[in-house]
Amino acid sequence: MEFNLRAASDADREFLYTLHCRTMRGVIEATWRWDESWQRRDFDRRFDSYQVSVIQSGGEAAGGLLLESTDGGIHIHEVQLLPEYQGQGIGTAVVQGVIDQAAQRGVPVTLSVVPANPRAQSLYERLGFAVTKIESPFIQMRVDPPTARAV
Repeated sequence: MEFNLRAASDADREFLYTLHCRTMRGVIEATWRWDESWQRRDFDRRFDSYQVSVIQSGGEAAGGLLLESTDGGIHIHEVQLLPEYQGQGIGTAVVQGVIDQAAQRGVPVTLSVVPANPRAQSLYERLGFAVTKIESPFIQMRVDPPTARAV
């Protein structure tokens, strides 16, 4: 399925918060508990702090991507897709695109996942991420850029 990324604007804030609620509520409830006011404040902090993109498919907003890029690497804070767009290869392609971007810079990609989200962890493992540390409830993962080979 075709998709594109575009920079999020303030007009996307409500869509992205609703997306967060739809896709992450069960994971958050299974790991901690859902506190609506805390979730809203934390979402606003992340929206204002990270590079936020809207994932579009067929001209429709289908998901969101929150990245933090530094000289030392790229950290995926969130990648979320509406349920009706899941299982179609979009998430795989989005994460692979981040890995490719990092590889061009020669830096790793990092992220964290919780055990209550095994589908996401499986996706990351298929894309080459390895567990680097477990700090309950977070599983830290990383994929390094490919090493240059002599020809």
